[in-house]
This record gives sequence, C-alpha cells and structure tokens, in this order.
Amino acid sequence: MIIKPLEIMDALANPWMGWGLWAGPIYFDGTPRTLEENTTGFGDNAPLFQWVLLDWMWADLEPQEGRFQWDELDAIIQYWAQRGKQINLRIWVTDDPGWNGAPGATWACPKWVYDAGLRWRDYTGEGGAPKREPDYIDPSFQKVFMPHLKNLLQAVADRYDHPGHSFNFLGCMGYGQWGEWHTMWSNYHWPSSRIKHDILAGIVNLYADTFQHTDLAISYCFDSFNIGDLSPAVRGNWLAFRDRIARDSVEDFLYRQALDVALERGFHLGRHGYIDGLEYTDRVIMEREWKRRALYAEANWSYMDVKDHGTHGTVEENIAVMLEWHSTYAHFYTDAASYRREVQEDPGAFESGLKAGGLGYRFVLSEASYPDHLSPGQLLLLHQKWVNRNVAHLHKRHNLTLYLTSPDGKVAYSEMDRTFDPTGWIRGEEYSLTSVYHLPKGLEKGTYDLSIAMTDLEGIPRIALGIAGVDEQRRYRLGKIVIQ
Repeated sequence: MIIKPLEIMDALANPWMGWGLWAGPIYFDGTPRTLEENTTGFGDNAPLFQWVLLDWMWADLEPQEGRFQWDELDAIIQYWAQRGKQINLRIWVTDDPGWNGAPGATWACPKWVYDAGLRWRDYTGEGGAPKREPDYIDPSFQKVFMPHLKNLLQAVADRYDHPGHSFNFLGCMGYGQWGEWHTMWSNYHWPSSRIKHDILAGIVNLYADTFQHTDLAISYCFDSFNIGDLSPAVRGNWLAFRDRIARDSVEDFLYRQALDVALERGFHLGRHGYIDGLEYTDRVIMEREWKRRALYAEANWSYMDVKDHGTHGTVEENIAVMLEWHSTYAHFYTDAASYRREVQEDPGAFESGLKAGGLGYRFVLSEASYPDHLSPGQLLLLHQKWVNRNVAHLHKRHNLTLYLTSPDGKVAYSEMDRTFDPTGWIRGEEYSLTSVYHLPKGLEKGTYDLSIAMTDLEGIPRIALGIAGVDEQRRYRLGKIVIQ
C-alpha cells in the first residue's frame, strides 16, 4: 500500500524551535515587573510561542552567600512549563549596563562577592549610571569570583538539571554585558588574546562541567580586539568601528572569545542584535555551524521599539533576516505588554515564521508504503520519504513510533524505531528510509488503523508534522492494515 499524505499549510508550534516570550526583566528598561506580569499578565497561553527567555540576577537569586531565593523564579518556570513552554534561563552574574537609556540593575554580581575581595573596574553604563564589572585579569577573579560562581551554578544544576526538565537551553554568562560575551560599554582592556582565551575558556568549561542534562548556549557577538586600544574617535564612530570589525580574523575571534572551546563542547550559538548588528565574522560562523547546532536570534530591543520607532527595521524585515540566517529560535524581547500588542497587530507575521520556510524545522512525510496484509510474528517494514520545509534542523533526536489501533480505539500494538534520527535533515533534501517493526506473535487477527508519531526517547509524541490526519495525541493515521 502506497500513501501520499496531504500536506498542510498551518503554522506549527513545535518544541526545540520557534518564537520566545520574555519574562523576568525587572531592571532593563527601568520598569519593575511583578510575578503576575511575568505570568498571567500575558493574557493567554501564547499558542504561537514555544519557549520563554527568563532573565534573572545572581544578586536577586543569592542575596546572601549560600541563601537562595527560589520562590519567584520557580513560580515563573512552573507556570510556563505547565503550559508546554520550554525555558531559556540566563542568570546575569557580572554586570548590567542598562538598556535603551534605562539605568539597569545596581547589582548583577552580588555585593557580598565584591566584599569578599573581588576587584572591579568602574564604567558608565548605557543609561548614564555608574557601573562596576569584575576585573577579569586581577587574581581575585580566579580566587573569589570563580569559586562563588561555581557554587551558584551547582545550586542551579542541583535544582533544575535533571532528565525531563523543562529547559531548552541555559545561557553561558560570566563575561561581559547583556549576556552578549562582550564589554562594549566598559571597554575592558585585555593584555593579550591568549590571556583572554584562557580566562573565558575557564568560564565555558565551568558551565559545561556543571550541567549534565541541559544544553548550553553562548553568544557569538563581536568583542574587542582590545577595544580599549582603539582611539576614542574610532570607538565613538559606529561606522569606523564596524569597519574595524569587518577586517577581523574569524579564527582569531573564535580563539580570543574561547568560542573554539564552546563549539568543541557542543554549545549552541546565540546572535544578539538582529537586524543591524550583524558582522562578517557572524556570517562565516553561522554558515559553518548552522547544520551542526541550534542558532538563536535576538532582535534589537523590544517589539514596541521596533514597531513604534522603526530604528531597527520592521518586524517583517527582522524575520526575513532571521530566516536567512537559519535560526532555530528567535525572539523580540516579548514581555507581557509587547505580547498583547503583537497578537493584536502582527499575528500574521509570527504565524508566517512557523509555516513552511519558517524557523526551525518542519517535517513532511511525502510518501509511505507498507504491506496490506501481514500475519502475527512477521516484520512490518514501513518505507518513508521525508522532507524538511524550514530553514534549520531539529537538534534533539526523536524516534518514529508506529501504532496499530483496533476499531474500539485501543492501541493493540506500538513500537519505536530507535534507528530513526531526523536531526540531520535540512531543507532542499529528500530522505528515504525504512523502519522495521516486529509484530508480536500474539497479535489478534483483524483490521487495524496504522498510525505514526514522532516521539521523544520516552515514546511520547512531541512533533507536529506538516501533514493531515492528526489525532489529539499527535499521532498521524496513514491507513489500514489487515492482520490475518
């Protein structure tokens, strides 16, 4: 029997991809957010959004050494996880330069860490407020900051890093401003690329060694060659600064940012500053890496800034660049107020990002074949042809599970094909493969509905496919088979 399922054009919201919401941004624009604003304030369950970027300050999580305040963070995570959202947790551990003219947080790294002997350097943040950041090359960074950071990360891992958690990835922080792995506002001076590489590699390895069950992501934004060595005229001239960046060596950039270590250890990559912040090194790295790991795109500022001021392109223009850059994940700093406007003013734009040609992956079974009749105890071979319609790939392995359902709706038999692996599927290719299933000898004779589902490794259907015939459990009926 040969089946050619009907391809559908609906927007598909799937795990391990798609649009993100934003919660926990208490300081960045100067406006405090309540727990309600980070949860129920969104107004609905955000069906087009599959994950939540959750920013938090170390100083708030551990206001005194060893004394953690988990309640509000737990409440936000649990609220969104219960609604099927994955979590991208970023704990800010160095400093906050402010955002869009706002003063930002007074403390990201807790004051008690500085009181313990951590040396710092002063600078003026984006909002004009005085700021301090750890002095990365001072011996106190290794003696004081890193041991306390290790304790923090281990506490986070003990609480959240376990099989079946709700996180899609955690952000690797520990250097620079805004979680972007740069010191654009402080102009921190490094004496050599080797020293910078070694210190940042220590941070990368600390994250990788601590979290065993959770993927990690790191920013590949530009940072200085030694930005402090640039003349004030160059630092103050954005075009001159970008001209200098455009001549940067990709290999030197990867080395001095310790991105070579992060890539070796399997980190995903995040690029902040779409649409007008992209550089030559970014494109080269993106082209090298998009087939091997997830890429996520952070739009410039918030949806309201983009919508009201147009200084960072339109929503549609941002999405077009995100797709060209093979983004698996993307967001516009969508807090509750932004979300309520998005779904009123631009639902079509966000739906387009989840249709064919959109973010992440979109799997379509274009053809399947299997025998009309089989006997108990025989092998059932399901031949398939698949395509991926979207710009990126699925970075978590899933299996193809087959179900035989009797007329009364009960599953008489199911089995996972554990050789099935769609993680390498990219747009423009067709994938032909055969799944082999083993009918039990005791299977009762009769006519069954044959269905499939793309399941996680525990056998739970997770992936919505771009074909018709789905039931309420994300299983897709292909046809009938007679066991005789």
